[in-house]
Amino acid sequence: MKKHIIAITFGLLASPLVLADMDHSRHQGMKMDTANTQNMDCSNPVHAKMAECNAQKKAAASMDHSKHTMPMTEPVTGTEMKMDHSKHSKPMGKSMQDHSMNNTSMKMDHSTMKHQSSIPVSDGSLDHDVPFPYPAEKMEDDPILTKFMLDQLEVHDANGDNPVTWEAEAWIGKDFNKLWFKTEGERVNGDNEELELQALYSHAIAPYWDVQAGVRKDFKPTGREWAVIGLKGLAPYFFETDLALFAGDKGRTAARIQSEYELLFTQKTILTPEIELNLYGKNDPEMRIGSGLADARVGLRLRHEFRREFAPYIGVEWTKKFGDTADFARADGVDVSDTQFVTGIRAWF
Repeated sequence: MKKHIIAITFGLLASPLVLADMDHSRHQGMKMDTANTQNMDCSNPVHAKMAECNAQKKAAASMDHSKHTMPMTEPVTGTEMKMDHSKHSKPMGKSMQDHSMNNTSMKMDHSTMKHQSSIPVSDGSLDHDVPFPYPAEKMEDDPILTKFMLDQLEVHDANGDNPVTWEAEAWIGKDFNKLWFKTEGERVNGDNEELELQALYSHAIAPYWDVQAGVRKDFKPTGREWAVIGLKGLAPYFFETDLALFAGDKGRTAARIQSEYELLFTQKTILTPEIELNLYGKNDPEMRIGSGLADARVGLRLRHEFRREFAPYIGVEWTKKFGDTADFARADGVDVSDTQFVTGIRAWF
């Protein structure tokens, strides 16, 4: 019994050495699956009891298969890697097709294609854009715009006459160049006491500022024609400012300064203080106007915008004549200064 145990033990210890020295170069058609040998699971209870398991794995790892003549999987050569599938008649997948011979697709003309405008969907609810329900028109960067502003149309409480006065302006044009029209006047008992009209070319020279030039025509009380050059815009601290110089016949000159500020009590209730000064270069007895500062007008108007385009208002206005103009007024029996309450509307479109 002891002899058998010694013989088995000696055989197990010698088997790895024998396997390592074996020459497999003369083996014909031998099919050895090294992968299965390498992956042999020695944790299996059956294999664990067999001492040959570990020995066979060591022997397989040290085997030299370079001299085997048995059929093996041939390696891919460079020629096969350069196979040209362009001549295959069998349909192939899109990812494997050779488009090098297809010149038609490379010269596709997209100019004749009609592209439908669409609205991008950003919330991810759809995987495609939503087409416009109507044809999209070409957007113009600098379109022609128009505006009409009736700044004041009001009734004055003045000794029973209750004159109606107005100031309005309109323009048409683009961002940099516009055609402006300005008018103001006074109407008493159905007759125009004062009437003035200006036609101006306006050009933007800076943000919020336009230079204006044109003509002014006085219809009442006496006809006068003037050349006009001015500056209109938004001064610092949001003061709307309109400066104008006038040159007439017979050496007449004049200047007008207008400014106003909007104080918002709410988004719709707005208080507007304003001031206007008129200056002349020489006396004009026919117009009862003296040189220098002729008159000043200060107003305070409170409006409520029921809509942005329409707002009724109430206010008060104070006027005063100075210098030779005041002297002409006294000579005619007219008050030099006056305070009047006004009621009116402001509208634009």
